[in-house]
Amino acid sequence: MKRCVILCLAAVLLTGCRSEQTLETVADEWVTPVMASPRSVWAELPEDALAPVLEGEGQQVYFSEDYEIYLENRSSGDLQQTIRYLSGFDRDSLTVMKTRQGICDRYEFVWTCAGEEGQRLGRAVILDDGNYHYCMSALWDAGEENNVSWEQVFGSFALR
Repeated sequence: MKRCVILCLAAVLLTGCRSEQTLETVADEWVTPVMASPRSVWAELPEDALAPVLEGEGQQVYFSEDYEIYLENRSSGDLQQTIRYLSGFDRDSLTVMKTRQGICDRYEFVWTCAGEEGQRLGRAVILDDGNYHYCMSALWDAGEENNVSWEQVFGSFALR
């Protein structure tokens, strides 16, 4: 009898030690995080590229007889994918220079590729603010003289 009373008291005491179950409710709606709106870019383009030939959401294309210039906004995140999109090459195949420009990381690189009439040169710059990749790229025929100061054009590329 004594044993039965001790076991019953131990059972009563131990039942008070269990943790209480906590319930949570979950909404039926998915909440998408809000990204910052893309900023505006600015670049000092050559005189013969005054108006964009093609414009889309986050993209402008300027054509000339000697070159093409592309201005684009892409979601930030995978830099490797953005470099491959712009140049057709993986980052490991290119020499990518990383610097800092204001609040952005700045990546610059060049490449060559085959064109309809021979080799073409390409150059690109990417500004990464953490939300978007702001890209400017240009393609022109290798060996052809054009009176574009590419250093000035790419050096002027900035966020507004």
